[in-house]
Amino acid sequence: MGKIAAVIVTYNRKDLLIEALQSVLSQDASPEYVFVIDNASTDGTREAVMLKFDFDNQKLIYCQRPENLGGSAGFSYGIQQALKTDCDWISISDDDAIFQPGYFSALRTAITEHATQQVFSGSVLLPNGKHDEMHREVLVNSETLTVKPIAEADYATDFYYDVFSFVGILLSRKLVTSIGLPEQDYFIRFDDFEYAIRALKDGRFLNIHGAKVLHKTTYTRSAIAPWKEYYVMRNRIAVLFKHRGESKTTRRYCRRFLARKLVAILLFKNRWGQARALSRAYLAGYRDGQDEHLGRNPQFLP
Repeated sequence: MGKIAAVIVTYNRKDLLIEALQSVLSQDASPEYVFVIDNASTDGTREAVMLKFDFDNQKLIYCQRPENLGGSAGFSYGIQQALKTDCDWISISDDDAIFQPGYFSALRTAITEHATQQVFSGSVLLPNGKHDEMHREVLVNSETLTVKPIAEADYATDFYYDVFSFVGILLSRKLVTSIGLPEQDYFIRFDDFEYAIRALKDGRFLNIHGAKVLHKTTYTRSAIAPWKEYYVMRNRIAVLFKHRGESKTTRRYCRRFLARKLVAILLFKNRWGQARALSRAYLAGYRDGQDEHLGRNPQFLP
């Protein structure tokens, strides 16, 4: 079956992190190693967590990063640390992912039943009980990497899919060694999407309906921030060019993607007050995505 190393990336959410850690450590088949990757939190996260948990135990490893280079760099660093152990599988999640009882037991059973499968996941639930549709998707256009979410009814059984998020995903060491680390220069957004496209070359992913993770997110599609939208635009284009090249089809798709984002500013009243900032973010992201200017952009930070 093999050993599991869990990687949890956090930034300034100590209460959520404590809850996330408790949900992992209380499992009846918990991971053999648990890495906390702290992206330079300033809210006393390290002190609070150290008081709550026994980090002298070799199972728990706290990694304090000197600066916040984004979630993508945190995941990349965490996977690097996990690979230094004798683990066979690596679990990846944010600090707002609360693993429900039996999660890792269900995945360990799936590992034994699907010997050639390289990627497993559990179902992601929102606090209202519905599935968070952004985390498990299927490709509907492989040329433009266009996706659609898994239908709610499909969660009643195990299913295969094409694109995952970094919430409740389990990767084999063999796969990670083969495809490398996440693109840490993405900072945020689409780093998991790009990694999924790489991983898909070794086969589709299997979601286990009996494994569930509660996603305590406050993100909604209607509540957007201009600085985040810059990375949405830039990284979406960068992913497409990296995996599908700069063909007429991909360039046309990118122009349409930009146009849709700009038109959306006019359509949604809650965006009118940020119209100038959003337009600037989208146009800058469009240019930088095409020119492959990645990394943390000092003009677009929280």
